[in-house]
Amino acid sequence: MLPMRSVEPRSFASWSRLLSTVAILSLSSTAAFGQSATPAVSTVVAFSASTPNGGVVRGPDGAYYGTTASASTVTGGLVFRVTPDGSSVSTLYQMQNNESYGPAAGLLLGSDGLLYGTTTFGAVSVVANTSGTVFRLKPDGTGFTVIRNFAAWSTQNDSLSPINTDGAYPDATLIEGTDGLLYGVTRAGGPNGTGAVFRLAKDGTSFKVLHTFGAITSEKNATPVTNLDGIAPLGSLVQYSDGFLYGTTSSGGVNGQGTVFRLGLDGAGFQLVHIFPALASSGSDPANASGASPAAGLTDGKDGRLYGVAGEGGANGVGTLFVVDPAARLLTVLHDFANANGNGPTGALILGRDSKLYGTTTFGGTNSNGNESNQGTIFSINRDGTGFTKLHSFDNSQGSNPRGPLLQISDTNFVGINLNGGSCGSGTLYLYSGNGATVEGNTRCGRKKNSNSGGGSTAPLVLLLLGGLGLARALGRR
Repeated sequence: MLPMRSVEPRSFASWSRLLSTVAILSLSSTAAFGQSATPAVSTVVAFSASTPNGGVVRGPDGAYYGTTASASTVTGGLVFRVTPDGSSVSTLYQMQNNESYGPAAGLLLGSDGLLYGTTTFGAVSVVANTSGTVFRLKPDGTGFTVIRNFAAWSTQNDSLSPINTDGAYPDATLIEGTDGLLYGVTRAGGPNGTGAVFRLAKDGTSFKVLHTFGAITSEKNATPVTNLDGIAPLGSLVQYSDGFLYGTTSSGGVNGQGTVFRLGLDGAGFQLVHIFPALASSGSDPANASGASPAAGLTDGKDGRLYGVAGEGGANGVGTLFVVDPAARLLTVLHDFANANGNGPTGALILGRDSKLYGTTTFGGTNSNGNESNQGTIFSINRDGTGFTKLHSFDNSQGSNPRGPLLQISDTNFVGINLNGGSCGSGTLYLYSGNGATVEGNTRCGRKKNSNSGGGSTAPLVLLLLGGLGLARALGRR
């Protein structure tokens, strides 16, 4: 179950992480579509014990591809494929603990037609103190290759975050730059243990650390943890039209609440675009002017601006939606979240086909009686900050606590990932339809019916409940 916002030190090393369980996908379904006059949410796949990570990417065949968290001491997580109607669900690749372990982000479909991803840990049965990997495979599941092993760590900083040479725990989805190279971030590691920005070629060569975040400047055990340029980047980078990479850190900076930064493809020209302000010293949901603890990357609005969300702070203490003017290096808040309309946005926004922004909040919303709930929402908003609309409040039946970006599949339909709930209790891949279309999907929790191919292995006797896998974006106290 997703932890409900317990107060902890705001360094990322103290953030809660989702406990993962058996990696078994529910398989083989008969799908039927229906349509009603009002918007609807339906389940494409109800995950059984194995928790999905981030969003999904649409493959060249139109199917959805994603990852689920590590399942056991034997298996290290899996890559799955799902048809849009849920009628076919298959495990493309079951990771083993002697190669890579613990995917915590979605996949990138490269320009070469291959899928690229990351794992939080490496070959845990072979190397001590592993720091993660970058891998690739074909959409048919063949050719799985670890193209980068991050250096093992041997020491930790004052926040107990690992220190190494090249970064540790790459928990954000990779991007492909205009130069054809892959770019990503690690939430820890580097010489200060505060994270790094890196790049590499699709064959794993030409690896380069572009930036390592600065040393901790606050006293040991102080809250929040501070440094000069940010700590623990969690969201994906975005390459803007000016050629720079833009990203966020979830903590650190001089106020300890995170930063927005940019740098060149070669690592040159690192600059802070925004430093999130300190939070009020009192209140169950401490407020500030522009938000705090951004756990998602930025989105190109195609209008000369970048858009993002912060999971805490703002006028109501539960997060903001903001816009960044890259030229002026100016951040402006467009919306302050409030619990009934969403609480704690942690997935990147997407620019819809109608030029609106769409996103999710991990918490907040209302139930069928109109009372405030805590299972997350889907929302839309105009790029000028007007027209905020709560499109859906989750109620657990189709999943709860959404994570990662939505994927738009038609003018009115989107798919996304829930970390929890659903008919099998381990999250869902869901369809949100603005025109009321529904899908029967696969909700059999791994039980066989006619045929059942794949879905991961392992028995309940070898469960491994590891903090540090399948990130639960529990920001503060929810």
